[in-house]
Amino acid sequence: MHPDTVERPADATFPLAVKCRAIRKTFPGVVALDEVSFSVRKGEIHALLGQNGAGKSTLVKVLTGVYRPDGGEILVDGSPVRMRDPRDAEANGIVIVHQDQQLVAQFDVTRNAFLGHEIVSATGLLDLAAMREATRQVLARVGAGFSPDTLARDLTVAQREQVAIAAALLRDPKVLVLDEPTASLSETEAELLFGIVRSLRDQGVTIIYISHYLDEVLDLVDRITVLRDGRLIATRDAAGMSRADIVAMMVGREIAQLYPKEPVAIGAPLLEVRGLSQAAAVRGVDLTVRRGEIFGIAGLMGAGRSELAMALIGALPRSGGSVTVHGTPSTPRNPRAAKRQGFALIPEDRRHEGLITQLSVRDNLTLPNIARWAPFGLLNLRREKADALDLVRRLAIQPPTIRQPAKNLSGGNQQKVVIGRWLTGDAEIFLFDEPTTGVDVASKVEIYRQMTELARRGAAVIFISSDLEEIAGMCDRVAVMHKGRISQLLDRNEADPETLLYWASGSTAADSAAGEGSAPAQDALPTEPDATLPTVGGALTRWGTIAGMVLALAVIAMLAPQFLYPGNIFDVLKQGSVLAFIGLGLTIVLVAGGFDMSAGAVSQLTTNLAAGALLAGMGTAAAILVGGMVGLVIGALNALLVIALGMPPFVATLGTMFLTMGATLLYNGGQAMTLADQPGFFFIGQGYVGPVPFVFVLLVIVTLALHVVLRHTRLGMRMYAVGQNLAAAQLRGIPRRPHAVASFMLGGLVLGLSGVVLASYSYGASALATGIDFLISALAAAFLGSTLSRSGELNVTGTVVTALFLASLSNGLILIGISSQALPGIQGAVLILAITLGVIRRRDIGQVLIF
Repeated sequence: MHPDTVERPADATFPLAVKCRAIRKTFPGVVALDEVSFSVRKGEIHALLGQNGAGKSTLVKVLTGVYRPDGGEILVDGSPVRMRDPRDAEANGIVIVHQDQQLVAQFDVTRNAFLGHEIVSATGLLDLAAMREATRQVLARVGAGFSPDTLARDLTVAQREQVAIAAALLRDPKVLVLDEPTASLSETEAELLFGIVRSLRDQGVTIIYISHYLDEVLDLVDRITVLRDGRLIATRDAAGMSRADIVAMMVGREIAQLYPKEPVAIGAPLLEVRGLSQAAAVRGVDLTVRRGEIFGIAGLMGAGRSELAMALIGALPRSGGSVTVHGTPSTPRNPRAAKRQGFALIPEDRRHEGLITQLSVRDNLTLPNIARWAPFGLLNLRREKADALDLVRRLAIQPPTIRQPAKNLSGGNQQKVVIGRWLTGDAEIFLFDEPTTGVDVASKVEIYRQMTELARRGAAVIFISSDLEEIAGMCDRVAVMHKGRISQLLDRNEADPETLLYWASGSTAADSAAGEGSAPAQDALPTEPDATLPTVGGALTRWGTIAGMVLALAVIAMLAPQFLYPGNIFDVLKQGSVLAFIGLGLTIVLVAGGFDMSAGAVSQLTTNLAAGALLAGMGTAAAILVGGMVGLVIGALNALLVIALGMPPFVATLGTMFLTMGATLLYNGGQAMTLADQPGFFFIGQGYVGPVPFVFVLLVIVTLALHVVLRHTRLGMRMYAVGQNLAAAQLRGIPRRPHAVASFMLGGLVLGLSGVVLASYSYGASALATGIDFLISALAAAFLGSTLSRSGELNVTGTVVTALFLASLSNGLILIGISSQALPGIQGAVLILAITLGVIRRRDIGQVLIF
């Protein structure tokens, strides 16, 4: 038994909901869980506590099937079970509500609540009425004040938490795991959540509660289990325990001599911050950092530490306050401007924000200050190489070479490169954000040594970390943050881990035995918008698009009265229907998060193949079959390249586009294929049902069928989820692969059939390469159509409406005398407008569409 381990009370007299027995989990070089035995009684709220890296997350991931243990067993209701994936955990009644409340923003509450567990009627369609009623009942159970039809994008943070809990309850859990549920909540919202948690316990739900906020733990839970360094320390009843007891169990040791902090002369103030605010994340922060000082910013998850750093360098907009650097106001609009003012950031996410991993170590080390080696615009490669090698030696980067890609380095050596890239510049204020996360001990010591060297040369070092030991070991002063504010400022001799954790967990001066050092009162968070009201930006985008389309057509009608003649309208319906079919195929692929550059080329190929089948005397049915099968095969090829081989969709389908265009030229020899005497086939594209073109009737039928598939079936709902929030889908047990494959193949089928329709409409196949034109128009239709929906999501109805609009626009421009040669330019402008509106709409819901 570990020497710090305390024997747990025997659970023999209590019925257990779940028991972990001697769980062991290792990763390369790390023992994450070392023979951990942990049990939760039925109907209790059980806290799982520990510092970052203690093993809490690993244990929960083993319990919920994300990780498979290397040893030990899990028992549910006394019976051993195997957790191979999250679906196994849910099947055994263990459900988790993740901290980040992964929801699909464009879905309503009902679809989010049932994602992965949809109710399907005997017809195979979603039983939305039953799902909505069940959601209404479970929302009432958690005290929600919004309806099942509310879009997730319109919910507050607290309301999203309620939806996540409601979704978990719909799975009828025996054990509900809440991971840091109050990290993003105001005090009022947190109190509402506590009431929900107590109510669930009273209803017989067993709850595992993970939190860094010790006050709420002591007020809420029945028992407490503490982990440290992957080992069980103790399980105790919460009654009678104090915050100090918990802190002592979590920290449990003196700071070892791992921190090479050396005395450095402290100079004049360099950075002064007064009343700095950043939305609700940073609220009225005051601090002063001096030359030669290592200034720590400690705090728990959600405290606002990283947001403070981002606000200082202009990566996040400030909502108030002032910043000065050696007495001069600092208001950088972006990180590049902050660099010119003397800031340097070592970001928390080194792989995505600190490095260009495909480039070499040399390039990464010298890129930020490349002008240093190119005073007249020409790079002095010898000096640049020599300085890069010097940095490798100074930082002890292993292996000691500047040629290999940064992606091949270990985590610790990658972090050294991120630090080294700033050492050759003129930065005076260094922001280290969690610089030792995932770094080995030797690399940590080197990072600490570099901090000291920077301080010695007169820089100000701001050290942000959730590792309270290293903050206490390296910093001259420490500001402790809690929910956006500085709760306490401590000198070096006051900043031991226990004290830091005490203040970081939300304590106030009134709780302190000494009764000194009062923290500022915590103001309520700003009131969030009413979740039931649509956002102004979304409404303007949606109705602005419709108004713009109507206005454009009205202007055309005024300038060209023949535009509204019945014959012209029916011609527009035929033209627009052909484009709409291609747009539908592309939209289906986009729905699941894919992209298809080959859409227009596939349509052109199947146009030629359909015409060729008819010229060979194979008949209309054969032409339709050939077009559909070829489209299906190309869709499967795209899926293979993207899903199986991992190629980016743009690159994969660009290759397919050129392959398909080449196949088309090989097939038709660069010659047009003209059809005659095919009345049955021509009826598809040129016939009428009464006064209405048959192709339009066919378009309506196909659109309705696709609408039903995408909006009223399990497959369609999951395709949308995979495309709009893959993380949310995967947490609900929905894999990307089959749904992305389905979208490529269904889209390919529709694109193949669109070529058949085009051949019928055009009386054959053109020799001209029209695939790119079709692609541009189809893209414009899909993206512009997405702005017509309430949630801003891609949808087949919107695609058809805007495809018909684009056909009307082209027709009208020709009628008023604009050359057809100008139409591609106009189409391009409409495409840019469509994508811009889509980006605006997705920013409004917290996402940015990257095309």
